[in-house]
Amino acid sequence: MKIGLITIGAELLNGTRTDTNASWIGQSVESTGASINWHMTVNDNYDSIINSLDNVPIDIKIVLCTGGLGPTHDDITPSVLYKYFNDKSLFDQKYWTTLKEKFKTRGIEISESNKSQAMIPQNGKIIPNPIGSARGLHFKNNNFQLFSMPGVPSEMKLMMNNYILPIIDKKNQKKNYVKLIRTTGIMESSLFDIIEPYLNDNNISLAFLPSFTGVDLRISSNINDDLIIFLDKILPLLSKYYYADDHIELEDVLGEVIINKKKTISTAESCTGGLISNRLTNTPKSSSYFKGGIIAYSNSIKIKLLNVNQGIINKYGAVSKEVALEMAQGIRKRMNVDIGLSTTGIAGPGGGSKAKPIGLVYIGLSTSNFEKVYKFNFSKNRKTNKLMTSQAALNILRNYLND
Repeated sequence: MKIGLITIGAELLNGTRTDTNASWIGQSVESTGASINWHMTVNDNYDSIINSLDNVPIDIKIVLCTGGLGPTHDDITPSVLYKYFNDKSLFDQKYWTTLKEKFKTRGIEISESNKSQAMIPQNGKIIPNPIGSARGLHFKNNNFQLFSMPGVPSEMKLMMNNYILPIIDKKNQKKNYVKLIRTTGIMESSLFDIIEPYLNDNNISLAFLPSFTGVDLRISSNINDDLIIFLDKILPLLSKYYYADDHIELEDVLGEVIINKKKTISTAESCTGGLISNRLTNTPKSSSYFKGGIIAYSNSIKIKLLNVNQGIINKYGAVSKEVALEMAQGIRKRMNVDIGLSTTGIAGPGGGSKAKPIGLVYIGLSTSNFEKVYKFNFSKNRKTNKLMTSQAALNILRNYLND
């Protein structure tokens, strides 16, 4: 089934915001066997929206629309849709009362402009929005059905999952089975080299989705058994790099492993500035295993709080495997935990040299019976280096615990 997509908002056209909704919607509908075959992004004004609706290709019977359902003056999408589908808007007093109560519990005085969100179509349908104020709209004419949703990602996703995708799935006779596997610590080309010998099956489609933290591999097939067989072949070969399915983050997977292993951990971070601690504590129940961390950005903190030897710093420098190891040892002993994890590096854009270039990073791991320092050379971009270092550190910990 071919699906159309209209995204509304000047901020999407001028680059103020990135259209992440379109990406998510495209992946979601494909899991039902449908696909986005036509997409327009338009300004939130009458002529632009009408023009997009008039130009929907004849072979598209379902159109998804995001944006323009807010209460402000520039959110005119509902009024345009009522007119285009020759429908009449009615005031929903019951919902307006509910909306006022919802705002009141948050300590917010509701504006009269929010009354626009309490309108309902006479012939069309309302798409419920349990987490927001702007409900979606569902219209149809002789050409296509249109589902209009807010641009707020969380609200849009809820409407898609609860209301729209089941309708698409029911209408679409061709199924598509999709699996997203997440890898880290391996380049796209190396990942392809491992998988290539198993790509003879024409029923398997692959998409490599690289990022600074790893490569996601999207695998799809219209035959579920073929997909399962293919996964059974390749996943054992990727165990060192494959850490999760779908959009699960590495720290969430790691948290479960640490809990199952009944371990505790603390971090000593220099170049990552607390990013590893932040990611570890993004996970529920992290207080049961993460006992705290020290951001030892300066040498004096490394010496005073982590017991790093001044002579070691003088001899090898703060960015060295020797210092990384002493930092990991120091935090483990100071916090009395099972595992100490450390980072030290040259994040950039300055401070590098021929011997120690920008992007040089050492990650230290210390336990009572295992100690190792890992060396990496990442990019010349400061934020990218921090992100890549945190990912590498978490994956080092994951692999250690899984051995």
